[in-house]
Amino acid sequence: MKIITYLSALFSLLLVSNSLIAQSIEGRITTIKDKELEYVTVKLIRDTTILQYVASDQNGKFTFKNLIEKSTYRLKLQHTGFEDLDTTFISGDFKKMTFKMSEKVNKLNEVVVNANKPLLERKVDRLVFNVQNSMASLSGDAMDVLKVTPLVMAENESLSIIGKGSVTVMVNDKILRISGDDLTSYLRSIPSGSIESVEVITVPPSKYSASGNAGILNIKLKKIVNDFWSASIRSIYTQTTYPTINLGAGFNYKKNRFSLYSSLNMTEGSVLFTEKPHVTYSTQDWETLSKKRSFTKLYNGRLQTEYKISEKFSIGAQAFLNSSKPHSNDKTLTNISQRTGLLDSIIKGNGYQNSTTQSLALNFNSTYSLGKDGQEIILDIDHYRSNYDNFRDFNSETFDPSDSPILNNEWYSGNVGQNVFTNTSFNIDVEQKIKKFDINYGVNFSTSLNKNELQSVATSGRIDTIFNYSDEFEFRENIGSLFFSFGSAISKKIDFKAGLRLENTNTEGVSNTLATKYENNYLKLFPTLYTSYKMNDKNVFSIGYGRRIDRPAFMAMNPFARYISKYYYTVGNPYLLPSFSHNIEINYSNNRDLNLSLYTNFAKEQIAQTAIPFENSKMVVDTMQNFYDMSTIGFTAIYTLQKSNWLESNFVFNGYHRSIKQYDTNIVPDYKVNVVYLSMDNNFKISKKLNTQLSSFYYSPQITGIFRRSPRFNVNLNFRYKINDQWDLALFANDILKTQQGKLNAIVNGVQQSYDNYYDSRSLRLTVSYRFGSMNINARQRNFINEKEKQRAY
Repeated sequence: MKIITYLSALFSLLLVSNSLIAQSIEGRITTIKDKELEYVTVKLIRDTTILQYVASDQNGKFTFKNLIEKSTYRLKLQHTGFEDLDTTFISGDFKKMTFKMSEKVNKLNEVVVNANKPLLERKVDRLVFNVQNSMASLSGDAMDVLKVTPLVMAENESLSIIGKGSVTVMVNDKILRISGDDLTSYLRSIPSGSIESVEVITVPPSKYSASGNAGILNIKLKKIVNDFWSASIRSIYTQTTYPTINLGAGFNYKKNRFSLYSSLNMTEGSVLFTEKPHVTYSTQDWETLSKKRSFTKLYNGRLQTEYKISEKFSIGAQAFLNSSKPHSNDKTLTNISQRTGLLDSIIKGNGYQNSTTQSLALNFNSTYSLGKDGQEIILDIDHYRSNYDNFRDFNSETFDPSDSPILNNEWYSGNVGQNVFTNTSFNIDVEQKIKKFDINYGVNFSTSLNKNELQSVATSGRIDTIFNYSDEFEFRENIGSLFFSFGSAISKKIDFKAGLRLENTNTEGVSNTLATKYENNYLKLFPTLYTSYKMNDKNVFSIGYGRRIDRPAFMAMNPFARYISKYYYTVGNPYLLPSFSHNIEINYSNNRDLNLSLYTNFAKEQIAQTAIPFENSKMVVDTMQNFYDMSTIGFTAIYTLQKSNWLESNFVFNGYHRSIKQYDTNIVPDYKVNVVYLSMDNNFKISKKLNTQLSSFYYSPQITGIFRRSPRFNVNLNFRYKINDQWDLALFANDILKTQQGKLNAIVNGVQQSYDNYYDSRSLRLTVSYRFGSMNINARQRNFINEKEKQRAY
């Protein structure tokens, strides 16, 4: 009897316990037309207390757990462009609920205005790709999003704007100017689902640094709400010729006035670089095959805190630590033939290179609100320091046609370099509204110091010294800037915006060994001007103008010679001058589906890296010079197709004429070329959980620096699978046909040279990500003001 009583009591206790904590509710949100709604904010409320926030997933679903049975709860649903929905329910009565939200529609003079954002928006000074409305936001990262952003070209993990060149990357209006593997690793750490939009700013306003000719990519992350924590883990496996693994983790926390954001990332693996330079001299042909396996070992972490002292005033700090230890092995084989085709000799070489980079970036910032509509004063103080140590050795031996060694033709060389770069930056940015005008003004000061200690040694037969010399080179740069802009809606149809940036630059380079000083001081104005005319709700015209500057990298100005092989060395140019350019754009947008742009660019004293071969010595000197003036006129058409919930397509056409006038036609001849670029990106929704993407592009022959590049095209196929609310799986097949890279050829110093190179662009990448906590929240990223200078350190 006691046993029965005990079991009955235990059973009753389990029932009570289950009724107290085990209840849950699942919801599905759709439009009136039964289309799933993603990113709907759902608040769970009891009495007057908001208990939880969630956001609906790509299938319009959400879940609340651990509800007390027979308790009354309230749900409030909110989404941009839709009427709020408010309802109550009693837990336990329903397990699943369906909600239909109605769109907000306002009628003004018989014109219907819908608040939903289109996939592409043309603004007065930029093109906006609304990622959150695209299938590109599913199961990927920021690099994947940029690859499908109209006007953006992503090749070999480098980014550029079609028809222009390399581009500056920003996150939430702050410049993020790291490059190479560091930039790729950082972008891979940003989930695509946390990105609200990407702004393609081809003519940047005056508030941004005037550096860089191509423009800016600004990644805008979704905003956050209070009282949340979230964490994520990501694993990426990439197979090219060799495998590479990337692991990342993030943790974000916000409670009341305090916020903490953090991330850790690791990348290890290797890729294969194959280079086939062919140099044709008057008496000989030099044909080389070089294979280099490059290993990556990269670790970085970011920690950011913010504290809101009052409703108007907040302060924050950030630290970014990066450690990189890449190394590579290479083998080269050079066949030297007479012009008759007979083999003259063979050079066999082996090289090894390793380097170590340690960098630390610190930021202090504060924001003071001046009122509504984004009026505020922002202060940023940044400090950055990096240490870069590099070592390379190379040995080669020359053989006769019968593969027998030729005496006294051995070569051993070694290069050792140490580079220390520091930058400190101070920036004040003020946004105000004065009557009908939006006013922006501020000041920026940046000071940089780059120190190089280099040594180069070459011997013959391992004991006979050919040369042994070293140098210490220091380069200082101070840039002071003032900027001002104002804009206003002149009428309901006309917007106007103008700005001016004043930059004063002082540079000084000192070669301690050569006892030589190089100085350059200049004061320059950089005006910007924009206007737009809204003919009606479907047709909008805009015009933009801006002047830009392209400063050389610090290492490019070091006059020290570094030998790559016996017949090839690189040397910097301390006399490099900055390049200036003028950019003009005329844009037209029709119904937000069609965007047309006519653009032109005029650039003076363009900097180019050129390998100059010399006929007599057969030596190739790799250096940088202000080689040419360039003019470009082009036309771009972008058409967006998003007519159903299962298909989303972007089509891009870009055609331009480019003319290059060389300063010394004896070294490089003048060039003129007509270029066509076509791209297509299609996203298909196969089911509620599975999406696939097919994209491709074609590039006709073009000019890259001083080289002509042969036609090329690319085909990518991607699959994204949402396992559940926490797990995502994605498979990316890139450059399937191995046709992304074209051949380069040029006539330099009267010598014909061509390059048939391959840099492991064909790859298969598997991504697995796991999220938990308050998954509807993503951290707002703040970046460093001095990232632009950090990019130029190497």
